[in-house]
Amino acid sequence: MRGCTCAFLFFFAFTNVGAVSFRLSSPEVIKASWNARTFLCEDLNADGLNDLLFFNLDRSRIEILYRTANGKTPPRVSPVQADRWNPDLEDAPYKKEYIFVPEKITVLAVGDLNGDGLLDVIQGSPENGVQVYFRTENLKWEDPYEVESGKLRSGMFSIKIKNGKEPGRSTLYLFTEPGLEVINFKKGEPKYPSKLFREGSKSARGLHLADFDHDGVDDWLYLDPTKERSIRVRYGVKDGYGPEHSFDLSLLSFNPVDHFQGNKESKFVGIDRTSSEVTVFSISPQEGEADFSDYGAVSHDLFPGDEKKAAWVMEDFNSDGNVDLIAASPKLGEFLFLPGGTNEQFGLPQKNPSLKGISSLSACRFSSTKNPGLLILSPEEKIVGLSEFTDNKRFSFPVPLSVDGDAILSHCSDLDGNDRDEILIVVEKRSDFVLQIWSKENGKDYQVSSEIELDEWKREPSAIFPCYLNEDDHIDLVLLSDREAGQLLLNNGKGKLELVGMDSAIRKSVLFGKNRSHIGSGEVNGDQSPELLIAGEGMVRALKWRDGNLQVIEQFNSVDPKAELACPILHDIDGDGEKELAYYSGENWVILKRLSDGVFEKSEEIEEETRSPLVVYSFPSKNKKGFYSLSTSGIDVIGQSLSNQECHLEVHSRYLTDLPKIIHGGVDWGDFNNDGNLDLLCMDGRKNVLEFLSFSEKEKDWESVLHFQVFEKDLHYRGKKGGVNEPRDGLIADLDGDGRDDLVLLVHDRFLCYYQSKEAGN
Repeated sequence: MRGCTCAFLFFFAFTNVGAVSFRLSSPEVIKASWNARTFLCEDLNADGLNDLLFFNLDRSRIEILYRTANGKTPPRVSPVQADRWNPDLEDAPYKKEYIFVPEKITVLAVGDLNGDGLLDVIQGSPENGVQVYFRTENLKWEDPYEVESGKLRSGMFSIKIKNGKEPGRSTLYLFTEPGLEVINFKKGEPKYPSKLFREGSKSARGLHLADFDHDGVDDWLYLDPTKERSIRVRYGVKDGYGPEHSFDLSLLSFNPVDHFQGNKESKFVGIDRTSSEVTVFSISPQEGEADFSDYGAVSHDLFPGDEKKAAWVMEDFNSDGNVDLIAASPKLGEFLFLPGGTNEQFGLPQKNPSLKGISSLSACRFSSTKNPGLLILSPEEKIVGLSEFTDNKRFSFPVPLSVDGDAILSHCSDLDGNDRDEILIVVEKRSDFVLQIWSKENGKDYQVSSEIELDEWKREPSAIFPCYLNEDDHIDLVLLSDREAGQLLLNNGKGKLELVGMDSAIRKSVLFGKNRSHIGSGEVNGDQSPELLIAGEGMVRALKWRDGNLQVIEQFNSVDPKAELACPILHDIDGDGEKELAYYSGENWVILKRLSDGVFEKSEEIEEETRSPLVVYSFPSKNKKGFYSLSTSGIDVIGQSLSNQECHLEVHSRYLTDLPKIIHGGVDWGDFNNDGNLDLLCMDGRKNVLEFLSFSEKEKDWESVLHFQVFEKDLHYRGKKGGVNEPRDGLIADLDGDGRDDLVLLVHDRFLCYYQSKEAGN
């Protein structure tokens, strides 16, 4: 119902059972098609009566069935020869009209896109895109108008239309494979470019728009039925939708309950994926004191989920006191700037044209301006360039450095403590690797001040990691390689670096084959000097350069000795004054707390699903509790201050059927006795069972009022049979204009219309 997988029903009438009267008529039968798809019920000719429309795949046409006034049967042309196996059944109060379409479609929607007060028909499919059939003043259909968009998702709820406050303005929402695409229309003309709000999960579906947090802006609710936290919300902001919030409820599907009187909350009904219970829930603003004891997470989707590489940097580039984020994908000739906001969140991504093939980004204080600049490396374009944050709040195109050799890595660090960064570049010259240090002195441009040959490496290095290797306050370096041992460079305090530990067994073992996702830093033993944290199989080791040697200061073992750990971070994550160790272990973030004897022990796992990280950063503010996890496709913001997520989800009631061997796969709502209260229709399509529920105020629970198995005795429709689940589709709507909810089902090649009796509820 309403797009849910429904039960199997054919030619059956039923009356009330028990105290509550549910009375529906015998079914009115209308011929459809064996390949009827995407079934809707809307008033298309503005006569006050709901009409039916569906896509007939066999005939390649959209069929519209207009409801006639007073339920009168329109005149028909009788067939020359009757077919007892396939009767025309042309005795229903509907008049037909066709829109011929040359292509297969998977989605149908209606809405007024040109502001003329008449509903237009929008069709779409992943293969053939989106087309609009505008309605003319004489109720004809114009030729299809093609809309430019990304590849549409095939789900029925991937198209939605909303009318704007100004006349002639409307918005078309398309759930495409990259994410939610929003196209504004003015008098029937789309305004390009569209806006895209990326959603990386291929299984996500749904386009329910409502103001859940009561801020005057619609939010976007959708479902990812493959996840334990399946309910997803993205709160609306001025120019779009923010990061993804998830709620701890696992559903197969849900339907909104939004037209009953007194429904101030946004209520929904769905089927629990694990227990198969009917579940009624609501989403509303958080009231009272928020509980910050649990960790929450919000997700910013920035790049496709199959992205292999990404470059990241965090810094307050616009000097407004909030840390900003810059991200780049090597596939694009641009990077994304996300301005920092409140609660350690970020604003909407702003595109900044730049180099193509960006592999490295680094914040760099290189000019007299108060804002940090950006060091950008593009091996594809063979450019290492400097970009400034300009007065128009954009970054300038990078000014290239004259690099001798092929640049592989780049980074910025203040090696000599003069508040001006040096530029570090690893270049390849004639199959040899060299670390170049570029300095800027006496107002001159950056020049190479020294070079260090990295003789040991025969394969390409993977990362430069500034850190504090020994116990002084000078920034040292660790150079990493995916297939060789990392190399250590100590800083003498004057910007001069020296390779050390070349014969160290610890270096050759612990730092062998490590990349940026294996390394972190944090102060372990209370000496105010952070250690180097190296993640590996089943453990995290803390390293320090002491007495001329690289030493293991501490080792933290994971519960699973075979788990491949990543992105260790040692920080006061929960704000209790004590530092916790966090690392990513396979699918979840794990947090270890220090016990009274100084030993770290597993405290908890962060249950919210996050992506496999490349880099992790702690929140810059000591007052905020959490950290950032950056991956190839986006960023997860994890912290206790996010646990309330602006709104909360409340489960109001559940119902599990006691019918033997029945497992409901779909549920929808309607008022089947016209008493103004919510009733539920549950369906087990494989067992061909419908069950009607009514809420008992006395018992404060759902009661089964009626159930029956429906069947069809004769399946000889030209040798065809129904699907695994029948009906294939269904809707609850007022079909005859009497103000009461009726039921219409698509079964085999027929529509069955069940009208609510006026005696219902008596």
